[in-house]
Amino acid sequence: MWQDQALRQQRRREEAERDNVRLKLAVERQRKVANSLQNLMKKRANQLTKECGALTSQPFLEHHIVNVLNVDGDMEEDFRRLIRHLETAYRGLDAVFTANGLASPTLSPGDVHLRESVDGRYLECFSHKSLPFDMRATTEAIWQHFKGVDKHYGAGSLYKKAAKNLDEPYTIIENFTKELYADTSRADIKVKQVVRRYMETDRDVVIWVAQVAPAQIKHKLLRGFTYYLRGYAVTKRSLDSTTGHELAELQQCSLISLDRDAHMKLGTANLHALTNFLVANTAQNIRSHRECIENILLDQAVASRIAKSG
Repeated sequence: MWQDQALRQQRRREEAERDNVRLKLAVERQRKVANSLQNLMKKRANQLTKECGALTSQPFLEHHIVNVLNVDGDMEEDFRRLIRHLETAYRGLDAVFTANGLASPTLSPGDVHLRESVDGRYLECFSHKSLPFDMRATTEAIWQHFKGVDKHYGAGSLYKKAAKNLDEPYTIIENFTKELYADTSRADIKVKQVVRRYMETDRDVVIWVAQVAPAQIKHKLLRGFTYYLRGYAVTKRSLDSTTGHELAELQQCSLISLDRDAHMKLGTANLHALTNFLVANTAQNIRSHRECIENILLDQAVASRIAKSG
């Protein structure tokens, strides 16, 4: 009898210890979420202060009008080809994320990582971060960002744009010209792009593929040269989520493919300048996309809190 009682007490102690460990882990996760949200709020407040200061110093605001894209002839074939590339990109998503490490939790969060092929024809930038918001709000904010015009302003400025929503769900085709920034360098580019959203059971996927013709980089003309861009923004439930508090994890990846004869077309010096520029600009874009998405979510959270308190 005494042995049975001792065993029961031992089991209770072990259960209590396990409960304490689970409680400590839950408290630690909540602390990280609170700190993350606080840091985002501070950053957003600073951004709004700077934006207000910039607005008061400008004599007028420039509004970009997005025209309806008229697709015919050669342009229609270009977009058909891009849609085929997009469907291939979707089928290859898991293989890409397995190869670069986004499929496993080993990469440091927040940082932008880089992979490059030996010959320099293939460039890849990727990153991931847990966001202190639930899946539904996060996925809608991400689609709001990538279907709109704000995605163009992270590391560049838009000259003109035409776009069209296709009959297929969540599919947009775009034709635009813009200036890209990377440190002190500038490049004018012409872009044909297709953006599509895939809503899966356990994740939300936005993919864009683009055909890019750069006009000028560091004042060296690169006419006739085209490269291809493939981008992923994948949202899934974060491993840091708890029963009462869901978090979302945003995974981003951008891949750039250069022509096989890029070296012959550009020469060593121009090819080196191009790859350096593209890596810097792509990394800036990844950070900018994430920051814009965080800002959308923060603004929505603040508006919701104000509405409830009113």
